[in-house]
Amino acid sequence: MLIRQTLAYLPAQLLGPLTQLAAALLLTHALGAADYGLVMLIFASQEVVFLVCLSWWTTFYLRYGGRLALGEQGAGLASTEAAVLLLSSLAQVGVTMAIILVTDPGLPLAFYASACAFTVTRSLLSFLGERARREAAIGAYSAVQVAGPLGGLGLVLLLMAQDAATPERVLSAFALMQGLVGLVVAARFGLLVRPRRLDFAVLREARRFGAPVVLAHSLSWLGGNVIRFVVHHGAGAAALGLMSVGWGLATRLSSVAAMLVAAAAYPLAVRTMEAGDADGARRQMADNSALLLALLAPAGLGFWALAPGFVPWLVAQEYQAMTLQILPWALLGASVRNLRLHGWDQMYLLFEAPRDMVLLDMIESVVMFLAALLGLWWGGVAGAVAVSAWATVGLALLDALWLRRRFGLVLPLGVYARVMLAAGAMAALLFAAQALGWQAQPSGGPLLLAAVAGAAAYTLALALLFPRQRRAVLARLRPRPAAGA
Repeated sequence: MLIRQTLAYLPAQLLGPLTQLAAALLLTHALGAADYGLVMLIFASQEVVFLVCLSWWTTFYLRYGGRLALGEQGAGLASTEAAVLLLSSLAQVGVTMAIILVTDPGLPLAFYASACAFTVTRSLLSFLGERARREAAIGAYSAVQVAGPLGGLGLVLLLMAQDAATPERVLSAFALMQGLVGLVVAARFGLLVRPRRLDFAVLREARRFGAPVVLAHSLSWLGGNVIRFVVHHGAGAAALGLMSVGWGLATRLSSVAAMLVAAAAYPLAVRTMEAGDADGARRQMADNSALLLALLAPAGLGFWALAPGFVPWLVAQEYQAMTLQILPWALLGASVRNLRLHGWDQMYLLFEAPRDMVLLDMIESVVMFLAALLGLWWGGVAGAVAVSAWATVGLALLDALWLRRRFGLVLPLGVYARVMLAAGAMAALLFAAQALGWQAQPSGGPLLLAAVAGAAAYTLALALLFPRQRRAVLARLRPRPAAGA
């Protein structure tokens, strides 16, 4: 079930981030540096605005929506949900305007309006995506993840073709397509209703469960980004720029790989928990983390091994040395952090312990701040990344041990070991190919060949190390005899 659901979500999980990456790259050719910075500020701040204004309800609904829809409170749920969306939209407008005022209060009114429209519509799609995950509505999830960004990108291309791209028009283009997709999917879920009656009992329950989660996620965001502030203040803006390329590549890759599993995995555990099978939910979480590692390990090791071949293509020369220096540490830290966040940390929500999450994320923020500070003093920018990576590993281990003691977390260590062995074999092949000089003259052919060879080596190693699963897969692929034969 987990693998089948993961494959069903796969196109959306790949196309959505790729479209966003393409948009970010294309906009560098359409906007000047100052205008580009403004657009990227709104893109980045939208995530924080959603986190503060709407994620409390989204997290609550993802965990308890099935129970509410079937119970006595189901009749007023749509009206309550519509009210939450309306009020949170007003709050998002206020927060977005405050961010712009703090950054550059002299911007035109059109920029304020387009930024607010982008933020509200993008947050609506984020909410609808979580709603679709809860109901296993893969078509709706795919529309939310792909159609909005892809449609916005198409409108931006039209603006570029007419040499008419401005920050206001770019944000408005994305907002228009996001709003259209959001209205269609919201209608699909029956959310286009007038908020006539509010269920205050549900709202109180959502606030009780969601408020600590919002605080935890905010602290988690800080823990994952505090190194940027330390490097900026300790080594300057230029050092931060040099670090950001390798750091950004690593975090983006790991996040995409993690969400390939996370989109389908957590709702399966929730449904098992709601069926009264706590042990089954624990086993599901163990399966989730194993499959997550099976994607994160080869992605991180393969990216590191192939980096000497593709970094000269993607990165300007002044950034290349630092990118190659910090990339292995950045990949280690990002991969382990995503394994923790999307693997076993979901148990805090599953077993209704959001306050434990707050404590964990407070500890993480402090530890990562001290690690970045120590690393910067010890070894400059590369030292900050390296020490932060090892601090991430230590936090993940302590977190897993605590969850094992507190909630009975199952850690399939044997599966983890075999996955890492297979990924190590793949990396060894890629490093051997590199030593033979396939990257001496960078071109698409050798890089593609190395990537395909690495994927084949990893698949073969998994097949050898997991014989029972291999036999099950082959049995499914074997054609069945016709009836009556």
